[in-house]
Amino acid sequence: MDRARRRRFGQNFLDDETAKLIANDLPETGSRNILEIGPGHGAMTDFLLEKSTKFTAVEIDYECVRFLRKKFDKEPKFKVISEDFLKFDLAAWLAENEGAWLTGNLPYNVSTAIIERIMPHLNHSSGFMGMVQLEVAERICAVPGTHAYGSLSVYVSSFATAKILRKIGPEHFTPRPNVDSATMLLLPRETPLKTPEGFFDFVREAFTQKRKRLANSLSAKCEKSSVLEALEELGLSENARAEELSPEQFLKLFHALAHSIFGA
Repeated sequence: MDRARRRRFGQNFLDDETAKLIANDLPETGSRNILEIGPGHGAMTDFLLEKSTKFTAVEIDYECVRFLRKKFDKEPKFKVISEDFLKFDLAAWLAENEGAWLTGNLPYNVSTAIIERIMPHLNHSSGFMGMVQLEVAERICAVPGTHAYGSLSVYVSSFATAKILRKIGPEHFTPRPNVDSATMLLLPRETPLKTPEGFFDFVREAFTQKRKRLANSLSAKCEKSSVLEALEELGLSENARAEELSPEQFLKLFHALAHSIFGA
């Protein structure tokens, strides 16, 4: 595959040994119905098929789609859909495949967008197990009070429990990337947070200046006095910063400031 094409689709292909390790990290519990996002040349697909009863792959690159159809033409449980996953109707697919596992070696350039797209539908699946850039995995799995904790951490943890499974060096890819990667496991929360419209925009605003006090970082949306009053009401310090609040605390703060934000 030519370099321009790899850059366009963010493709880095795994070696077989590492692909097998990652595929074997897929938990044995739950559905054996699997959806793989961006299978590429099918390095993980080979091993995931052994664990599945029904297998669907969604691949954006038509050259890879042709390769996969030829490679797995004698495998009756395998189906590949030629489509950009960011345009794929995941809700409709999960309605027909409730409890399926979602997985994939996600392209670096769209991995965050893919995870954000999955999250609202995660409770209709068994979960997601897959690979992203290490820095992204650390942000996704971060907890309050840590350096990597940010708006993406809050977003994901509103829908899922998240943990990093293994770190993977660049030597396991072709072409070799300039960064480390990591696999992670995202399992649906028993009760996802009920987040109203505007909540995640509010969280992103809070993190735009994460080292500043919330009373200052939220000043574009709310009067400073209103933020201080809400923090006191919730038993939080007037010096509280975004990186210190859990998703639940952010939700309480959002509700407490709703009048200031929306004027109603």
